[in-house]
Amino acid sequence: MNVYVSNIVLAAVAFPLLAFVITLPYLVFQYRKFGSVPWLHTLVVYSFVFYLLCAYFLVLLPLPENRAAVVPYAQTPQLVPFSFVHEFLAETPFSAGDPSTWLATLRDPSVYEALFNVLLLVPLGMYLRYYFRRTWWQTLFIGFLVTLSFELTQLTGLWGVYAHPYRLFDVDDLILNTFGAMIGFWMVGPAMRVLPDMRLVDEEAREAGVRASVTQRALSFGIDLILAQAAAGALASIVASAGARETLEAAGGSWGFAVQALELITLVTFFVAVPACSHGQTLGQRLLKLRIVRSDASCARWYQILARYGLLYLFATVPFALLFGVLDLDPSKAGEMNAVAAFAVEHRAVVVWVWIAFMSIWGASLIVRAMRAAVKKRPFVMLNGLLSNTRVMTVAGVERERERRQVLDVPEIGELERRIAQDGTPLSELMERAGCAVADTVRAHVPDPAPVVVLAGSGNNGGDGWVCARILAEAGYPTTLVAAELAERIRAEPARQTAIETFSEISARKLPLTVLIAPDADVLIDAVDGAAAVVDAILGTGFSGDEVREPYASWIRAANRRRFEGGRGKGRGRHRRRRHERGEHELGTRRALPARAKDAPFAVAVDTPSGLSAQSGTAARPTFAADITVTMIAFKPGLVLPSAARWTGLVRLEKLVDAHICLERLRATDSGDELFRTQV
Repeated sequence: MNVYVSNIVLAAVAFPLLAFVITLPYLVFQYRKFGSVPWLHTLVVYSFVFYLLCAYFLVLLPLPENRAAVVPYAQTPQLVPFSFVHEFLAETPFSAGDPSTWLATLRDPSVYEALFNVLLLVPLGMYLRYYFRRTWWQTLFIGFLVTLSFELTQLTGLWGVYAHPYRLFDVDDLILNTFGAMIGFWMVGPAMRVLPDMRLVDEEAREAGVRASVTQRALSFGIDLILAQAAAGALASIVASAGARETLEAAGGSWGFAVQALELITLVTFFVAVPACSHGQTLGQRLLKLRIVRSDASCARWYQILARYGLLYLFATVPFALLFGVLDLDPSKAGEMNAVAAFAVEHRAVVVWVWIAFMSIWGASLIVRAMRAAVKKRPFVMLNGLLSNTRVMTVAGVERERERRQVLDVPEIGELERRIAQDGTPLSELMERAGCAVADTVRAHVPDPAPVVVLAGSGNNGGDGWVCARILAEAGYPTTLVAAELAERIRAEPARQTAIETFSEISARKLPLTVLIAPDADVLIDAVDGAAAVVDAILGTGFSGDEVREPYASWIRAANRRRFEGGRGKGRGRHRRRRHERGEHELGTRRALPARAKDAPFAVAVDTPSGLSAQSGTAARPTFAADITVTMIAFKPGLVLPSAARWTGLVRLEKLVDAHICLERLRATDSGDELFRTQV
């Protein structure tokens, strides 16, 4: 028993060193894959590393002192299955009717060794199911392979390091370890109902990764600084080995000054020359997918990069140079100095304390600003960035910002769609792609098949909803599509044809898709209350006005009720329900909406939230409140306004087609030049 405990303690002692070694590669991997480092992901990964370290020590330690030592009991493998059962019955005093024998039984080696063999791979089964999303048969197979590697390592004397086996190869260990992995797999099943889904954690990490965090920027800067210092040291060594140091000192020069000059040259090379030649990316930024750009997300010029890092170098060195300059002043020569230097020598202690206070306040302000930026999910801009008009952004953030600045008016979108259709991509194909994009968004945030409600209007935006509902049903999601009228009565094309085809496929393919035509309020509320996601495909970009007509207004209120109030009997208090009933959240002039209820479904808007003007950003009564808005082809003016964020949530662009050629052709015409007067 003591051997097991001591091995775990040794693993706990060795874990900090191992964690230190893997932290940098782990951070680089996370930032390259997701753009951010989620804390839950990190906690699970490091706990898994600690578990592997414990398992490694438990299996291999203690090691023999002599590599040629022969351990008698380990020379003959134990190949009889379930021999531990016979040992238990023969050697333990266990009696089910006598409680006094229970504790003595647990202390018997044949019992606690078997229990430890089971417990050894219980965490592995839990990790395989929860973190790695493996099935039961994959867990069984992996668990068997892992324990087989343990036993073969013992049988081969640590793969030939020792001349003879020092631990017993036991077939019972294979059975018990594998059984332990399956126990862990079954144990974590109920817990997964309350634990965050790791796929959702990864999706949120990708969304957060659009913004460049302070940690990400600091890590890239540290990598660049280490590389620059290493290059400067290597360059200085090469120059010194070539005899330059002796020559310089013989000529009365200072080798220390030469080394500082080489360091400055390498810093300029790594922080100015390299990003100037690589579209604003240093080596560390390229590794972490960051980029130096101007405040409008356009490419930064070389002189702006020079100003950015030149100011940073001055801010980092000048205060310390002044401090050391004051400390190096000779008090005996105070009379020969100017008034400022004489005052600094006379009140040296006061100057030092003032310097410490100033640097402390400055550092604290930077920390506070960085924390506020992280909490409010805003970019952290330092003084050198403001003065040089540069920003450090992620590559994905730069692309998104440039897309957001290429805003097209609603009439321009319509004309562009017409040109795209003329070039061979019909509107029905665009509708199919739009529905697929919305369905993929729902599946990303609701990974496992769960009830979904799609609210489809009578226009082409509703046709996107029909496509989305069909694709979700094909993926196994129990889907309820709410429509205002029968598919045959839809006037807009190709929405009408899409709805008819989808309706015919429901019975032919036995899809889990239910269509509700103009349901009453109770039926609609029941459907929304049981949904894990709600898709708003009611009104499109053509909507404008102050009021949404019925029955769409009732649909929007039913969806918003779940967002702000929660499910029936799961609300956030009476005040929250009263606030909802007064409709205060429907007023666009309010500062903010009520907080989203914890049990509310994930809300997705197609192209634009129903009730929100895509052109002006004005919110009608009521307006659908989305978590994500999947807009098509290009950003609309109303979606990028700060006041619209409370309704749109995160705005994600799906281009559907490469419209660059169509845009160029349209601009080449007189009508196109006038039509695209607002195009960036």
